[in-house]
Amino acid sequence: DKAKQLELKKVVRRRQCRTNQARYRNKKRIYGDRLQHRVQQRQEELQALRLKRLRLCFSEKANLSPWDSVSEVFRLLETSFRSPWRMTSVDEMMKHAETQQSISQLRKSFAHDVSMDSASGVDALLEELCRYALYFSDPQIQLKRVESAVPGVLTASARLSVAVSEFTLSCVFPHLQGASRNQGACDDDEHRAFREKLLGQRLSCRCEMTFLLDEESGRVVRLETSINLVESLVQVLDDVVDVLKQALLTPECVVGDLVR
Repeated sequence: DKAKQLELKKVVRRRQCRTNQARYRNKKRIYGDRLQHRVQQRQEELQALRLKRLRLCFSEKANLSPWDSVSEVFRLLETSFRSPWRMTSVDEMMKHAETQQSISQLRKSFAHDVSMDSASGVDALLEELCRYALYFSDPQIQLKRVESAVPGVLTASARLSVAVSEFTLSCVFPHLQGASRNQGACDDDEHRAFREKLLGQRLSCRCEMTFLLDEESGRVVRLETSINLVESLVQVLDDVVDVLKQALLTPECVVGDLVR
């Protein structure tokens, strides 16, 4: 009887230990989630303060529009990254007060035929700018600095962070979705290896935007964007040539149109 009681106590004790361990792990997970949420909130607040400081630093300048243009572009990007479903078109953007305000401000400071890559016009440019919000998962952008090396040219440097999802692979790297029937198993295996390495990866890229201004009007006539996605991909993949050669990206790593 004593042996049975002792064994029973051991069983009960083990159950209690497992319950306590599970409770501890659950508390630890909840605490970690809360901490991560707070960190994300602080990062968003810090980014908002950076943009506010940028506007204040140049509030005494005679011509505010070029600096305000930079600020509004990054403000619109931040909004698109938080709410990508709003960014399918400019018409959809105009339904929401926050994006509507940014677009209204940009239309005042951009030339009507402003260009970026193959896009021309304010609406086309804005839709192209917001494609990273649509095609990548959990995009984040952090403005680092704004410089004016020569009159009429503003350069904004930032850090862009994006995660690769299944939707990213199908839209940006469709050639990695699987081998065709005429291809061998070796090619299929190679594509599978690329997909497995890319899926779920967070890529941190240096990003630069150059605003070219009209001398007379002071409006932005061209926006040149360069995203160093290659540098980030090299850290994940051994060979980026096969991944990039058919990707729907411009040489500056701007996302191309969904349908080509």
